[in-house]
Amino acid sequence: MRGGNRQVALIALEAVALFFLLSLWLRAAIRSGQPDSRWRATALEKCLLAVLLLSPLWLAIVYLAPLPATFWSGLPGRSEYLELLSGARIAVGDRMPLSLVPDATMASLLAGLPLVAAFTAAYVSRLPQLKLLVTAVVIMGFLQVGFGLLQAAGGSQSSLYFTTEFAGRPFGTFANTNHFANYIGLALAGYIWLAGDSLLRPQSRWAEGAGFARRHAQAFWISGGLILVLGILMTFSRGAAVSVLPAAMLAAAVVCLCAGGSQNWRMTLILLATVVVVAVSLIGAGALLSRFDVGRMAADASFRGLLASSTLAGAGEFWPWGAGWGTYAAVYPRFQPVRIDGFADYAHQDYAQMLLEGGVFSVVLAAAFLWLAIGRAARLTRAALTKRGLQPDELAAAVCGVGLFGFLLHSLVEFNMHIPANAIVAAMLAGAFLRPLRQGVIDQ
Repeated sequence: MRGGNRQVALIALEAVALFFLLSLWLRAAIRSGQPDSRWRATALEKCLLAVLLLSPLWLAIVYLAPLPATFWSGLPGRSEYLELLSGARIAVGDRMPLSLVPDATMASLLAGLPLVAAFTAAYVSRLPQLKLLVTAVVIMGFLQVGFGLLQAAGGSQSSLYFTTEFAGRPFGTFANTNHFANYIGLALAGYIWLAGDSLLRPQSRWAEGAGFARRHAQAFWISGGLILVLGILMTFSRGAAVSVLPAAMLAAAVVCLCAGGSQNWRMTLILLATVVVVAVSLIGAGALLSRFDVGRMAADASFRGLLASSTLAGAGEFWPWGAGWGTYAAVYPRFQPVRIDGFADYAHQDYAQMLLEGGVFSVVLAAAFLWLAIGRAARLTRAALTKRGLQPDELAAAVCGVGLFGFLLHSLVEFNMHIPANAIVAAMLAGAFLRPLRQGVIDQ
């Protein structure tokens, strides 16, 4: 419900994540004398992964450890707050944490536990276990699409809508259509991997089965893909239409590469075009094109651009230390232009918000991930060009990486990183993408 973006839901997710991580640590401690030779990662990769996975801990130390008040007042962007407190005759302590809102920072870092757990679960999983995780995401995606169709069938006055802001545009159990479409896009990428693995792997009953049975299996998978594409398009989310949906199509192209042969390429292109055309026909081409009206897009872009630019201005004010993770809603009003009405609890641009909250530490985290991601993408590309195909482990990593790329692209205009359901799935895809491959899968 609401993508898990509620306090009670977060507490439950954090408890489950902590239990999982403790169980995993205990299992590793018991088996410490039995190293698994199937996996490998360089020392640098292990170091960068440690920086990412331990970030809730070391960021808590950085932002919540008490600092001398005299030192704190000299940090960028903080003297104004001391002046306001002094003017209101409110005394400050001798020591103050780096975060401007320590409680919000604590809550934000605790919310990172499910992300660490999701990444780790995919990272250490065997291929059948990873397939089970992705299957759970895909099943939830179909359930969300079904719920969205019920909302659409009931009309704008349907009791299945939980808010009036997006009435008439299905959003399942999420808070808005963009987060719903983003989740379905992530599920679609996972679905494409499951379909490709089922149809291509040698041990599959469809891979070497009778032509009639194979065609039925292909029709089954294509029909499921059509339902998920329909789920994305019926939200009329422009951001999803130009990010997660193209990423899913690229994932299908990666699967096609594994099949090999120009005939497979042509057939895949025809199938993709057919699926998109059918989905657009069911939704209505006119209704979809109206969402890309130049005037409407310009107005929305102007608002989001102003929100992002003012957020970046705030990030510059607090650079290099940032205001503290989770503090955006509290500190942004100081920089909010008068042209932006209401209360902005998110920047609608995840990267700008990360810079305001995390400062240089957000750059460190992004750089660590980019180093790992670019290295993995290069190695997979080399393997695909060299062998003209991908092994099952490689295919899983490649497709999950493409799905994650769509998520990261959508975050340029949305705040999906702050929606637990979407962020958890993205973290899982990141773990699958960076997951150590079997010995011999990729030649060094």
